[in-house]
Amino acid sequence: MFKIIFSIVVVLMLPFVVFAQHHNHDHDHEIADSLTHKQISEITVQGILANKLNFPYQMIQGEEAVNHGFITPANALHHVPGVALSRDAIWATSVNIRGFSESKLLFLTDGDRMQTASDIAGVLSTVDMGNLDKIEVIKGAGSVIYGTGAMGGVVNFITKRPGYTERFKTTGHFSTGFHTVNSLWENNLNVNMTNQDWYLALDGSYRMAQNTMTPQGKLPNSQFNDASWGLKGGMRNGDNQELLVNYNHFEAWNVGLPGGSVFSPNATVRYLGFARNQLNGEYVFRDLSHVLKMLSIKAYTQNIKREVENIANPTTAVFPGSYNVTSGLKATADLYFNDYETMTVGVEGWNRDQQTSRMKISTASDTIVIREQPTPKANMFDIGVFAQHKWVVDPKYWTINTGLRLDFIRTANDTAFREISKHKYVNGVRTEMPANKTVLFQEGTKNELAYSAHIDVAFKPAERHKLIFSVANAYRVASIEERFKYIDQLGMPLVGNPNLKPEKGLFSNLSYAYTGKKLLFNTDVFANYLFDLITEKKGTYSGTDALISTNVDRALYLGGEFDLKWLISHELEFETHASYVYAVDAKTKEHLLFIPALHGIVKLHYHFHDKIGAYAEMDWEYESEEEHGENQEAHRHAIFNAGFHTTPRKMGLIQVQFMGGIHNIMNLAYEEHLSSLRGVNRLEPGRNIFLKAKVLF
Repeated sequence: MFKIIFSIVVVLMLPFVVFAQHHNHDHDHEIADSLTHKQISEITVQGILANKLNFPYQMIQGEEAVNHGFITPANALHHVPGVALSRDAIWATSVNIRGFSESKLLFLTDGDRMQTASDIAGVLSTVDMGNLDKIEVIKGAGSVIYGTGAMGGVVNFITKRPGYTERFKTTGHFSTGFHTVNSLWENNLNVNMTNQDWYLALDGSYRMAQNTMTPQGKLPNSQFNDASWGLKGGMRNGDNQELLVNYNHFEAWNVGLPGGSVFSPNATVRYLGFARNQLNGEYVFRDLSHVLKMLSIKAYTQNIKREVENIANPTTAVFPGSYNVTSGLKATADLYFNDYETMTVGVEGWNRDQQTSRMKISTASDTIVIREQPTPKANMFDIGVFAQHKWVVDPKYWTINTGLRLDFIRTANDTAFREISKHKYVNGVRTEMPANKTVLFQEGTKNELAYSAHIDVAFKPAERHKLIFSVANAYRVASIEERFKYIDQLGMPLVGNPNLKPEKGLFSNLSYAYTGKKLLFNTDVFANYLFDLITEKKGTYSGTDALISTNVDRALYLGGEFDLKWLISHELEFETHASYVYAVDAKTKEHLLFIPALHGIVKLHYHFHDKIGAYAEMDWEYESEEEHGENQEAHRHAIFNAGFHTTPRKMGLIQVQFMGGIHNIMNLAYEEHLSSLRGVNRLEPGRNIFLKAKVLF
């Protein structure tokens, strides 16, 4: 294993040597460069408001995710520096950004909040991979823009929209593919009808997968099925007004969840159903006056329904369920004062309703049915105002961005009981039984005021070099789940705490970027100090061992990441990145749970006459026993992948494109560091050969 780690270090050091040589001879490259049309440029942020402030930001193109054969969006995000994969199954996946898990992150679809009933609930997997235009990632405190929930970062999934055309036109594509590791068959269809003043886009997908193969055999109960369809429309009213509408429906069924700490080790658990419905409308005004450059008014609603089946043992079954509805209204305006000073102001309000249910059936003797309410019917209402100001002090050297947000948050809940009703069947006859109507959570209402602020200074000491230092104050009120959850499915119970204090934190980030014609290098170093961090700690509840939501007095997060892209020649590109997080309880000096290991990727991409591209990559992870904790096995692995993709090739009235590859070429048996919720078999997928075909018309 030492040889593997040593090889990784050598490979990672090579780009720095090349970088030094490139920098010393940069003038020669400028003279002899024949690849100016392939010049690497700085990223321009679109889709979210990150361009108002200098947040650490990265983007994944939807086509890139498809070409690499990723099964879920979280698999694609795993290739972003500072982002780690976390999963509850092959389908139900999530991410961790700089040590912050899903509860401290905000997920958006086309700018709309996605919220479910638990920290790991598979909500990311309800995004159709075949209809993604891009995935945007903010790393760091995004509260000043998005409010509570965006403390650790923001992920926004932007779906495809066609553009307007001078005359009526119909375009689209159909794709189909197959993965050997789980016999996954996937299909996607998109049809666009466009005109000068309007467009309609219809998309749909269907996927079906069997149990996943690992190097040591099948992972039982890892199958899944899902399908989606959506309709988008756009209409222009003159040159400066536009109406945008979007509806999307996603549904999954028979989705296996191969056990975990919440369940008993040999339980058979699956999503009987998982559905998400999204509807939004937005009206945009442009150039209303010399000062008011853009005004956007958007309304949306999104609901998520989950139904779970847990066959805990031959005589006991548990059926939890939840229904979440989040609706919001947001208005933003871009103000222009002069070429050196601009501002964005806005007001946002959203409301979330949640209700859950659980039924337990025991057949040990008589058939006994118990109905429970694991979480009270609860509501969270948030209304906030925000402003971001950009001041170009010196166009050549200095820019200062500042932001401020104020929010009022109201959380209300009714009374929740351990048991609501209880009955049994004897010889087919129903008999009512006395229920243990113990109060889990009392009815209550909590009002909170919160604020966040941000300032960053961007400095360009020389051409191609840029430094950004940012400081932010962020907050996050406890979610409905963290306050009120009571998850008891014959594993270790997870118990909420209604008296949780809001999380508050000071976030700092120092970024350096070098942007050359053939080389792009970016590195970030961050230090985050959190107060009243909400986490889970082992304790006792009603005399039973449980994981209980609690506040940690002080927590310190330190880390960094780098990303390097080098255009070696017209045909060959080199890319590598790595990231590391160190997180401790600042008072006890104990390591915090669920912190990603040192992780990185090394990749070569070859373009053959702009007709076919091929890549080879190594995905590595390293963690020592000291970092992971006592009596725990360290995580160290290096996974090799390879693939190809062609450019669209015209065949009559259509164009045809192919992509394929091999994941985990060595068929290595390994376990992702954060994939700890799985039961008996925690191994990741083995060797996977995938092939896709796409027809464009």
